[in-house]
Amino acid sequence: MVIDDNMAQCRGSWRRGRVVVITRSFPRLSETFVVDHVRALLQAGHEVIVVARRVDAASLADQFGTSIRAVQLPSWTALGVAALSAGARRATGWIRRHPTLRRSRIAWKRAMYAQRLKLVLESLHPDLVHAHFGPHGVDAAIALEGTGTPLVVDLHGYDVTSFTQQYGWETYRAAFGVARLVAHSRFVQRVLADHGLNQSELVVMGVDRRLFYGRPRPVQWGASLRMISVGRLYEKKGHDLAILTLAALRARRPDLDVRLRIVGDGPQLESLNRLADSLGLRAYISGPAPAQQSEVAVAMREADLALVPSRIMPDGWQEAFCRVAIEAMSTGLPVVATRSGGLPDTVSDGGVIAAREDAAALTDAILALLFEMGPADWAMRAAKVAARFDIAHMYDGYQSLASDLLSRGPATARV
Repeated sequence: MVIDDNMAQCRGSWRRGRVVVITRSFPRLSETFVVDHVRALLQAGHEVIVVARRVDAASLADQFGTSIRAVQLPSWTALGVAALSAGARRATGWIRRHPTLRRSRIAWKRAMYAQRLKLVLESLHPDLVHAHFGPHGVDAAIALEGTGTPLVVDLHGYDVTSFTQQYGWETYRAAFGVARLVAHSRFVQRVLADHGLNQSELVVMGVDRRLFYGRPRPVQWGASLRMISVGRLYEKKGHDLAILTLAALRARRPDLDVRLRIVGDGPQLESLNRLADSLGLRAYISGPAPAQQSEVAVAMREADLALVPSRIMPDGWQEAFCRVAIEAMSTGLPVVATRSGGLPDTVSDGGVIAAREDAAALTDAILALLFEMGPADWAMRAAKVAARFDIAHMYDGYQSLASDLLSRGPATARV
């Protein structure tokens, strides 16, 4: 990816270093934001090493060639009994220093995971560690304790909603200390602040608008309406609500040839197909089927509006930001979404937020959108909202954060 002129001018003044990025799986199709972060670090001239529990070697080579290293976290079996015993002693020592966690199963689990990570990090000698998702941030904070190596923890969604509802916040408060916390939405920042973690900073979640670009749109809506719903096929993403909304909309507006495309893969594939069949909608639905990013961009340009019917789940999960909404608006699609988490902030003026998480409310929102203005006007408004989330802004945010921490040196950034 080519750096824009402003970023290229700034890059020469940034201190370069060895940055270790920690995540669960790499590269992962549903976590392109981690891939984008790695690209941002590479563009700034840093040496990047990814540490993950699972490494897709073929995909890694295809996307990065030899420009980065990826290290798969070794198992305790591979490390041996002596390492396991030493790790257990260190984990116990950390728990003793945080007595409120003595009965916390998740704290013990993270403390043990951290000992494997500690052995890897000691061999890599990083200048900076950047962990994606809160639990991996806990691992990294414990592993780095006393080293003076600066730590960034990137919080994305489930780690501040469902994870914390199940396990509480005490492990985060005990581990993060002066670690720099990154949020991608005001929603996540508010949640963190509400639980005593006030040191977060906002880094824009960017979209490559050279890939997700628009096409000319007509002034008025036509006789057909093409909707698209993109995301992993889980209950929380609400694809079943998209199908039910299709049924309700076709019933209320038989004059419109309304159709739906579902893009994604996951455990609800068969149940979504059964739902479509039971409602007699199979002829009006394309998918569900997985797609690469470039294919998603093409599918969005072919659509007229995007549905993001995410649920607030009983386990506490909510949408923290929703990159799909920005991708849709970048291609000129207005978005009809639920009120899950950060969705209203993300969509802003680029669409309509439904009053409730049900097909009737989503149908009302779609009809309100169609009534308010035509496709061309919506495309201009949506693209204006999406422009705030250009991937260049995300790259700049990540690069500036890394440069700031590296310039301070380890002594001022202990975790």
